[in-house]
Amino acid sequence: MSRNADAPAAAVSRVKVIAAAVLGALLVLEGIFAAPYIAHAMVVLGAPDMRYLAFAVLAEVASMGFFARVQRRMLFAGGTRVSMRHMIALTYAANAVSVSLPAGTVLGSGYTFRRMRVLGATVPAVSFTLLSSGILSTVTFALLGVVSAVLAGGVALGSVMVVAVAATAEVVVIFLRRHHGGEVVARLTPRALHLVNRIRHRAPETGLAALRKTMSDLAAIRPRGRDWLAGTGFAGLNWVTDLACLVACCYAVSADPWSLSLLTVAYLAGMGASSLSLLAGGLGVVEAAMIFTLTQGGVNTASATAGVLLYRLISFAFIVALGWAVWAATGIADRRAHRRSASTTSLGSGA
Repeated sequence: MSRNADAPAAAVSRVKVIAAAVLGALLVLEGIFAAPYIAHAMVVLGAPDMRYLAFAVLAEVASMGFFARVQRRMLFAGGTRVSMRHMIALTYAANAVSVSLPAGTVLGSGYTFRRMRVLGATVPAVSFTLLSSGILSTVTFALLGVVSAVLAGGVALGSVMVVAVAATAEVVVIFLRRHHGGEVVARLTPRALHLVNRIRHRAPETGLAALRKTMSDLAAIRPRGRDWLAGTGFAGLNWVTDLACLVACCYAVSADPWSLSLLTVAYLAGMGASSLSLLAGGLGVVEAAMIFTLTQGGVNTASATAGVLLYRLISFAFIVALGWAVWAATGIADRRAHRRSASTTSLGSGA
């Protein structure tokens, strides 16, 4: 009986060991792949201005903090209070998972979902947080593109497309707010569940009761205007401080007269191109897009390369390293808490 009870736990333990081994192998392979990139960066960078370098690091840390505040505010709107310390830890760890592993976006979202549940958030609150924070991030990135177009002194087709994206996202936000989660979504989701059940050869009503309860709970989330305003402000500051990191990095490695509008366009090009890369974190594609934009704007290749590489070392390598450290520390803390809980339960059963 005891052996049968221990079998599932042993299986789970083996799966965790295998997963850890695969993760370690992936990280080693990424380190091998990135080694030439980092070595080249060290040669090009030379001796950066430490004042600008310190500002760049602080700006990137602030950027991560602002994104944590976006999700914390949306969780609060969903009825869950989480400490800033826990949200920052979650943000760093989820970012590391998201940008380091294949299919990282999906894995990062899954990790965020599980951690928010551990922190006490309900399933509807977590779902609302992930959806709304994504929308706010898209809206503010699009608005940054509009500002860039204005600074550049022209209204090209690209800026018109950006406005369209921003307007569409804003309409979605207003729709969700006015319809308390969206009656259309509430009608379509059960149909999608029926289709899934048919494909999986299950009864049509399987899972429908739980789905209706989740949709009802989600519809009950009614963010105030101040929640949307605060979330939008934090999301905008997330992008702006990340851009400030790039600006500071460029000034740290060269005294060239950098143009803020050109740096903004280069930043937008790099962030936009990141989704086109098959490599973790957009390695190679982001740098190429930024350097190409800067050189086309008149910056010499050496300065553009040094500035962009320094930015990526801070915003990618440094932040990801911190994220994995937080991920490991969180896992150790969880295991210790589990052992203490199991020990207490065992003592209580013995009494």
